[in-house]
Amino acid sequence: MLAWQRKLGGISLSVMAAALLSACAQTSGAGAGADTGADAASVEGVAAMPAKLSNAVDASTAISALDTNKQLEGRLLSDYDLIKQVSSQISSVNIYDETMQPVNKKEKCLLPFMVNDSDGKMQLYWDGECKNGYASGLGRVVRALDGKKRTELLVEIDPQVKDTLVSYLRYDVNTGDSEVGYSIISLEDNKLVGSSATWGYNDQEWLNGTYEVTYRYEDTTNFVSYTRIFDLLSGEFSSIVAYPNFSHDLLNAHDNVLSNIDKTYRLLEGRSMIGLSYIWLKDGRLLMRDNASREDHLVIEHPKELDQYVQSIEDKVENQVKVIDSKADVGFAKIEEYSNKKCRQLNAFFRGDEVNYVCDYLFNVSNAYDDLMRAQEMRSHQIDTYRENQEQRLKQLEQVIKSFNKVHLSANQT
Repeated sequence: MLAWQRKLGGISLSVMAAALLSACAQTSGAGAGADTGADAASVEGVAAMPAKLSNAVDASTAISALDTNKQLEGRLLSDYDLIKQVSSQISSVNIYDETMQPVNKKEKCLLPFMVNDSDGKMQLYWDGECKNGYASGLGRVVRALDGKKRTELLVEIDPQVKDTLVSYLRYDVNTGDSEVGYSIISLEDNKLVGSSATWGYNDQEWLNGTYEVTYRYEDTTNFVSYTRIFDLLSGEFSSIVAYPNFSHDLLNAHDNVLSNIDKTYRLLEGRSMIGLSYIWLKDGRLLMRDNASREDHLVIEHPKELDQYVQSIEDKVENQVKVIDSKADVGFAKIEEYSNKKCRQLNAFFRGDEVNYVCDYLFNVSNAYDDLMRAQEMRSHQIDTYRENQEQRLKQLEQVIKSFNKVHLSANQT
């Protein structure tokens, strides 16, 4: 099971800003369930093997169950349309928060889409330029709460492009989540527009041996995200399409030789599984869980319509994340540009800001690569051991079969 199935993952700058601004505009429902592909620990993972199968069902019953999911999805999409319509309406007065004036700047220097979401206790720091009362150029942003750093960002603001913020790096100090790439958010005709294409990982989880990378494309204009999360050692990957109020979650474990699960699918409203969830096992069985009755069923025949439906969701994610490698290169290039200008000497905003995560990011990613190579060697040894054990079991099985065969022949001769 991937780490996103165990804890709530980070959100990117664009989604964070959209959610905060929607709150300022007193909208309702926006972001109620949009966990950008992450799942909370309170959600029971569909990948867990069912303790008991109540009864077997045929393909027609499985197709009928799929129709139930589609009906639920239709209702959720109607709710999503209302959420999108309300949440996208943002007044221009809401995108510049006077309480987020950078603490380290004497002159007025507001940044767009930086909203104080902690009852006015959040403080902002900015090491870029200021022009005509607004931030300008490439610079590092630090968000701090009660004197403790929460988030570091590398952003760029073009004074010639009104009400627009471009982000290249976001690092969450508390969780260790980071995203690098190209994200843009702006206001046009009092509506939020933009997109975000990022590559990310969690350095704390890598230290604990969980080597996952996240590819995420967010259509900020339409409040939809497409996420692909790879476990680099096991070969498992998840594909998530997340709306503000529901999400499609798929897990593909086909290449994980140590798992008996081939793939899974579930539909979530907020953080609760609804409708029918499915588990494909590598021995060919298909299991179906009714999330209303909590009953598990064995599907005798695999309905082709179900495979096509799940594949179409996976294809949507694949098509959206194709652009991320090139966008991540843009983000890394901007980090290098900033580092060459600002990282030659320490420039801490306050006590507790001595570690500059933007300056250290390229170095930390390089170290993460070295850790991954060492972990890959250990994984290879683990797989080799597994295969050796399997071969030994096959030899034992062959010996048992020979013994049974002798008894069988003797019984037929008497």
